[in-house]
Amino acid sequence: MNVPAIAARNYEKLKGDLYFRKIVKFISTKVKKIKDPIKRARFFHQQIDEKIDEITNDEFVKNNISCKKGCSACCHSQVTVTRSEADLLAHVLENKKIEIDFEKLEKQANAQNSSSSFYRLSFEARGCVMLDDQGNCQIYEDRPAVCRTNYVVSDPELCSTEDGKERPVSLLKTFEADMVIYGAYSVEKEAGALPYMLVKALSKKSEKKLRKNPDQSL
Repeated sequence: MNVPAIAARNYEKLKGDLYFRKIVKFISTKVKKIKDPIKRARFFHQQIDEKIDEITNDEFVKNNISCKKGCSACCHSQVTVTRSEADLLAHVLENKKIEIDFEKLEKQANAQNSSSSFYRLSFEARGCVMLDDQGNCQIYEDRPAVCRTNYVVSDPELCSTEDGKERPVSLLKTFEADMVIYGAYSVEKEAGALPYMLVKALSKKSEKKLRKNPDQSL
């Protein structure tokens, strides 16, 4: 189970607490019952947002969050997604007619789940394909779980990985949201790096279309 590092670390720290175990159990039970991957990912994301909103609605917290619109430093790092999240992204790309750089996506996907291979790419080549020319996320409403929980409260300059190195940054404590992530990941069939998972989801989508309309392959 390829659980995002922060959520996995916090689960190990908090699993002895009944309150946090209940969140994990509630989410894993609910997510497992939702068969449609698009609905499953959106339910999972809604649960995260509810937990995050409880924290970020506080004015003190708001004023200390470094992340702003157009800041895309963390969008050049390797992000993990579930299979359902990858299916959701493929669905959004098709239905909202969002254009991405497929050549760039393929280069990123070739790293598969290897962080060392991913960080051997240049800073520009590592940029998330969902970013527009202004550094804004084109799929913000359907962004992955990891992107929903990483709120930086330290100097934003530390977020940069232009030299291929990740530096320690201070993140907002989002323990409840991390338990939601752990619960969802625990029942997902597969998870991995976003580019790798997205390419697989897009390929699956294309194969389904060809099976329905075999004449399109001629």
